[in-house]
Amino acid sequence: MPTAPTEGHVDIDGGRLHYRRQGQGEALVLVHGFGLDHRVWAPQWPALVDSFDLISYDLRGFGRSSLPGEAPYSHHEDLRALLDALDIDRAHLIGHSLGGGIAASFAVAYPQRTGRVVLSAPLLRGYTQLGELLALLKSVWQIAARDGLDAARSAWLNAALFAPTLQTPTGRALLTQIMADYSGWHWQHRDPETGLQPPLAQRLHELLAPTLVLVGTRDLPDFVHMGEALAAQAPDAHLELLPDLGHGPSVEDAQWFNVRVQAFLLRKR
Repeated sequence: MPTAPTEGHVDIDGGRLHYRRQGQGEALVLVHGFGLDHRVWAPQWPALVDSFDLISYDLRGFGRSSLPGEAPYSHHEDLRALLDALDIDRAHLIGHSLGGGIAASFAVAYPQRTGRVVLSAPLLRGYTQLGELLALLKSVWQIAARDGLDAARSAWLNAALFAPTLQTPTGRALLTQIMADYSGWHWQHRDPETGLQPPLAQRLHELLAPTLVLVGTRDLPDFVHMGEALAAQAPDAHLELLPDLGHGPSVEDAQWFNVRVQAFLLRKR
């Protein structure tokens, strides 16, 4: 039986991060996407907690973690600080969308601290061929400025990006609640987050960890293209396109996602 879950905060440079932890074994950290928080991984928790020391956390600016200040910071360095505070030397990583880019960035910056990596529809900073996604982001920012945060939350939640996820009962329940709780801070402030320098899209050849990339065929083409670019350039990455799934495969078909991820993470080389 896994240990009881614990929740708490760790101090980081310029703020603090909220986390949830349960289980034992090798550490596995779950990194959520934009506008979400650690609760989006609820469908993974029962399946993975028996096999891993499982940790999910709220990125700076989301959930119950602190908002950014004026000083520059980077999400992958926040992840390093979280591992340091929890006395974890090395971890497997699962990241979704923005969180996928963060997990990949951490793996590039700290290869010796990275086990296996699962990237679900990863967002690659520095990828220059964005189309529909860039238009969506600009539109939501404009709506926030013109009509306020409630209108922006509604526009973001009801965008085509999330339509396949909202068509599932679990997805609708999770995303509706989490996005309703999102502060909307990023739509009204300049985020001083810096990321890798040079950006991740230019450093994919440095992503040496065994990496599984999962992208739904109903996701925006931009995410399919970013997944293809990562799998083509990272030395030990493999892309799987998931028929009939959209931007949130971990929610849309949690049973399949959990079985596939667990098999990859526990596979012996």
